[in-house]
Amino acid sequence: MHSSYGTWDCTNLFRDINMILKELVKIILIIAQTSIETVPLEIAKHNSILNDSLRKGVKPTELLLDRSIHHRAMLNLKNNEKRGRPDILYHILLDVTSSPVYRSGYLELYIHTIQDYVMRIANGLRPPRSYNRFERLMIQLFKEGVVGDNLIELTRTRFSELVRHLQTDKVIGFSRRGEFKKIQWIIDTAVSFKRPTFVVGGFPKGYFDEEIAGCFDNIYSISRFPLDSSTAVNRLLCGLEENENLFSAMYND
Repeated sequence: MHSSYGTWDCTNLFRDINMILKELVKIILIIAQTSIETVPLEIAKHNSILNDSLRKGVKPTELLLDRSIHHRAMLNLKNNEKRGRPDILYHILLDVTSSPVYRSGYLELYIHTIQDYVMRIANGLRPPRSYNRFERLMIQLFKEGVVGDNLIELTRTRFSELVRHLQTDKVIGFSRRGEFKKIQWIIDTAVSFKRPTFVVGGFPKGYFDEEIAGCFDNIYSISRFPLDSSTAVNRLLCGLEENENLFSAMYND
């Protein structure tokens, strides 16, 4: 393309626009009350826990609480219906880190756990494809507080504190209790803000605790049917990529 002022380099122009958009728009995704934790001390001597500990060569209190293995031990735990599902995070991490919007640098991911820990996920993370390796990675994270070259960092942080720290200007929660809207309408409205935050529950059943729901500016439902957490996240990811501004920025880099 030519003008009286010289030649325009469209490639550099799109790259500059993309860099500006990355500064102006940052999408934040928080998986809240995620059902991942280590075995609590109160059930560490249960036979199912001890047997799992011997089999994996890990101390009982360093194991990931897993309902598929520790169901009987969990029956008397408080809020047990929301606990013991680390596989939910496993699937979400695989989906998010493989998505174009994350790999393009427009999406920040934070994992808030049911015990009020927060995992900060660095851009560029490639989680293990094997669940067994993922499990070992999470055991290391809870033990040491960090894995890799700060690819995942773990801190003790309440959800409300995380939201304040992120300085987000719009917080949208997803729940069947919310107002029914099409996902594309929700996204197209939200990206008009500088740091919109989407919150998906990382637990198998139930509703957000009051502290968390109290942080939402809006709560929306995106289906008349119950959705698994990973399905809701995937619908969000696809919707973000279909947003006209984000699509242009991601594919004109």
